[in-house]
Amino acid sequence: MKRHLILLATLALFIGAPLAAADPQLAHMVFFTLAEDNAANRETLVKACQKYLGDHDGTVYFSAGSVADDLTRDVNDREFDVALHLVFANKAAHDTYQTHPQHLKFIEENKHLWSGVRVFDSYLPAPSHDALPIAAKGFSGMLQGKVVAKADAGIIVAVEEITNVWQRNKAEEPKALVGKKVLVMPRDGADQTVRFVQAVEVGEALALDVGNREGDSLIILELSQDQRGRIGE
Repeated sequence: MKRHLILLATLALFIGAPLAAADPQLAHMVFFTLAEDNAANRETLVKACQKYLGDHDGTVYFSAGSVADDLTRDVNDREFDVALHLVFANKAAHDTYQTHPQHLKFIEENKHLWSGVRVFDSYLPAPSHDALPIAAKGFSGMLQGKVVAKADAGIIVAVEEITNVWQRNKAEEPKALVGKKVLVMPRDGADQTVRFVQAVEVGEALALDVGNREGDSLIILELSQDQRGRIGE
C-alpha cells in the first residue's frame, strides 16, 4: 500500500510539471554573390540549396531563390544574386546543420559559383498560437501539421490538412483550422499524452486525433499505435 501511494504521488508530480519553455528560433539568412551572374548559375545554386539544405532536422522554414530583378527602390539591397532562408527550431539545430555532411558537401560542390557570401543570423520570438476560428469550435477529428513551437503546457501546431472528422464533431467548418497555428494540449489525467507531448520535437510533422471542448486549444483524444510505441506504451 505504501509503495502504491508513493507511485501515485510521483505520477501526480510528473503530470503536473510544466513543459520547459522553448528556446528561441534562429533565422539564418545567406546571400550569395555569384562569380558569374547569369540565369543558369542562379538556377544551379538554387537547386543545390534545395537538394542539400532543405530537409535538415530542426528546420522550421526553408526557401531559396534569386534576387527579385523587378524591385529596384532605393531601399532595396541588390548586392546579391541568390538568397537562402532557413529558420531553425533553436541554436542547437543550427549548430548541427553547420557541420552536417550534406551542408559541407553543398559548399564543396558549389563554392566555385560564388565570389562572396553574407550571413545574417537573428533570434526570433517563439510563435504564438492563433485563436480558434468560430467555425472550428467543437471540432473533433484528425489533423496533420507541423510542430512550430513548444508551449509551457503543450505544443503549437501549424495545421496543414484535416484528414478525418468524427461523428461527435460539432464544428460547422472543420477546414477553418487549415493554415492556423493551434495550441494542442495533452488530455487531463492521461499520462501517456503528457509524455507524448514532452517527446515531440519542433519541426516534426504529426497526425493528431484531437478535439475542442472549450477555449482556443485542442486536446489530444487518443494516440496512434506508433505514437504509443514511441513512449513505450
